[in-house]
Amino acid sequence: MNEKSIYSEIILSKTGVQIPVLQNGKTVDSRYDPERDSLRLLEQIPADTNFLIVIGIASGIFIQTVLENKKNIFILAVEKTEADLEFLKQLPAVKKLADEKRVSLCSLEELENKIIELYVPAFYGNLEVIEQRGWTLENKDCLESISKSINKAVGIVSADFSVQSHFGKLWHHNIISNIKNLQSSNIKESDFEFPLDKTAVIVAAGPTLDTTIKTILTAREKFYVIATDTALSILLSYKIFPDAVVSIDGQNVSNVHFIHNEKSSFSNTLFLFDLLANSSAVNQVIANNGKLCFFTSGHPLCEYLNAHYSLGLPKLFSGAGTVTITAVDFAIKAGFESIITAGADFAYSNGKPYAKGTYLDRLYNQKTNRMENIHKQFSSLEFRTELLPKDKGFTTQILEAYRMSFESYLQNNALSFNKENNLYKIKCNPDKNKINFTTNQNKPDGSFIINDLLKTYSSKDSNAIFDSIFDLKESDISLLPLISWLRNHDNKERKNFSFYYKEALSICQNLGGNL
Repeated sequence: MNEKSIYSEIILSKTGVQIPVLQNGKTVDSRYDPERDSLRLLEQIPADTNFLIVIGIASGIFIQTVLENKKNIFILAVEKTEADLEFLKQLPAVKKLADEKRVSLCSLEELENKIIELYVPAFYGNLEVIEQRGWTLENKDCLESISKSINKAVGIVSADFSVQSHFGKLWHHNIISNIKNLQSSNIKESDFEFPLDKTAVIVAAGPTLDTTIKTILTAREKFYVIATDTALSILLSYKIFPDAVVSIDGQNVSNVHFIHNEKSSFSNTLFLFDLLANSSAVNQVIANNGKLCFFTSGHPLCEYLNAHYSLGLPKLFSGAGTVTITAVDFAIKAGFESIITAGADFAYSNGKPYAKGTYLDRLYNQKTNRMENIHKQFSSLEFRTELLPKDKGFTTQILEAYRMSFESYLQNNALSFNKENNLYKIKCNPDKNKINFTTNQNKPDGSFIINDLLKTYSSKDSNAIFDSIFDLKESDISLLPLISWLRNHDNKERKNFSFYYKEALSICQNLGGNL
């Protein structure tokens, strides 16, 4: 290791405790009574803190003091470099902390990823940061980097928690409802024999689709057309019947994409639904004899059910929650070498939010009057959040996050792509990415699964106390999005995880009884 530690030696305090000495001869810990000082710093931590980031490890005495006085807490402690961590592990106290399940020690370089990996708001609630003052005074050069890493990581985690806290209960209801329909699919093995000599076209509903749809119209026979759910009605308005449709949206509005379509438009189309997608939309496809294929995209309850009951559902990636990524991921895993995306604007191109023919056209036309014309309604949609100029239109922070998530997904999977004439053109290696959808399709008894799942929930100790997230079983982890929703809707006070766990069990049992 070429790095030089900020520490030089280890000495004894006046009370006989081992403490490290910095290269400049100073110490982070008190040379007289470090344990007493640790107790004083402990008083600055809010009583309901369950996840704590400690800036500066030093002797480890402060961290040990926190553990001894706060049973239900997890500590992520950061030092400047790996060299510092290795030096400090010479201390018996720090070496012991490295083996403690409620502690993670990391370098500044690892901090951002460690927060994303370890901080689960549904379990821990709020996050707190505390500095060892002696450490920060001597390491001012890295304080800005620490702050940026924490803010960026917490922003990523908070965005995910925000979505879970908004949709957690709805997702849980949809999943339980959709489990009943596992046997309703009329898929045959031949439905997964994809024409890989064609180019897969992912059709999203961005405004530029109004012009790029001509690419599909003029050479339909060359393409395997995959529609995002929002774009389905647009394609049908052009008499283009997609080969596949992908839906990940759990909201009730998702049902609108499917209810106004002719039965004939469903007969030869493969409908891929996330297991957490809107159950009414799923029922609509089943009622019209559509070919139904469920998949999972990371929700812990879906993953638990898929593994525990050997459902064999394929896993597709949804990134920041945009269906366009999932549709592309499906095309890649189906084995297509050449992929094009149309209407993947991630912006209000030409000042419009969507292409012509979405469900919003029908909805807003129904509401149109002299005071509320359709242009005013679309403008209200666009101006819900701050608009940022982009090319010939506008974007928002959310849409920009979707674009970055989409392009990061392509880059992280080593896919070559370029954007030309409002079309993303993607090349991939089918030998590397293809999965076998056919062998992954089982049709277990949904009623049995629901009843068995209810037995699992009923057998749980609703008064259980969890000292660490590592105490959770997979069936407990499956409840975390629902617990996120409960935390968000508890406006009175911040309670511990065990309280919300008990509430989640009660909701699950009631949901099961109503299905």
